[in-house]
This record gives sequence, structure tokens and C-alpha cells, in this order.
Amino acid sequence: MNAVVESVRSLWVPLDGVNLLVPNVAIAEVVNFQPLDLIENGPEWLLGSLRWRDQDLPVVSMETICGFGLRQNQQGARISILNSVRSDSTLSFFAMVTTGIPRLFAADDDALGESLVSTRNLPDSVADCIQIGSEEALIPDLEIIQALIETGWIELGR
Repeated sequence: MNAVVESVRSLWVPLDGVNLLVPNVAIAEVVNFQPLDLIENGPEWLLGSLRWRDQDLPVVSMETICGFGLRQNQQGARISILNSVRSDSTLSFFAMVTTGIPRLFAADDDALGESLVSTRNLPDSVADCIQIGSEEALIPDLEIIQALIETGWIELGR
């Protein structure tokens, strides 16, 4: 019997000035914001590192990686831990700062609006931009983003 997937369980992730839409399985855990260990001479998108489950994880600004400005506000912020999407990666997890708690979203034909990617000048880190009601959400290319983070992390000797 062939099953047809009619909806993808997703998470609506609020960022500073933009939203992300990611598969539910992409996020391993959401933790309260905590001070990060700063990293000298890192790329602008690398906010620091976080100790989580006996691992040092890079914490990034997805706003910056996805072509928006560096986030400024930490009030009400959370840190979302993302699972690796690359089987050959040395990085099992990485983290991003969010402006709130991601919420469940059933991504199906009725909920998803039209693609706006052709009307936007977006970096390769963004697979699509969609209109959902009165809001827009970026669908990040997590494989490209993880490769970028991993390269930056290795170059810093981590």
C-alpha cells in the first residue's frame, strides 16, 4: 500500500524580523536563552558557543545566514538545537537563537500560500519563501546552512 503524505509536521520558528518554517524533526530541543561563550574572530553569523549534553555547539544567527540583519533583541529569546541533516557531518547538532518558542504547524496545500522566491533576492541558504496568511516564512536549506556552519566551526579549530 502506498501512503501519500498530505501534510508535513513543521515548526513555525519566530526570528527577529522574519520567520522560518522547518520540519518538526529538525529541532531536537528548545532551551531558555543563556549567555553564550564568545568566539574571537568568527564570522558575523556565529554568535558564540553553548555547552549542551556535554558538547560545544555553535550558536548562529539564522537572520544573518538567511540574508537579514544581525539580531539585536534577547528579551524572550530561546535557543533551538537543530539535528544534523548531513550524514557525513562531524557536527551532530548546531543551535540558533529564536525570538520565542517554535510552534507546531501542519504544512499542507491548504495552509501553504504561494512561493515568493521569484520576487525576492535571497541567498542560497534559503530554499523558498512562502506567504502564509499575512505573514511570510523562509524555508531554509538546512544542508547548505549546516555545511557553512561546519566549515566555519572547523576553521576556528573547534
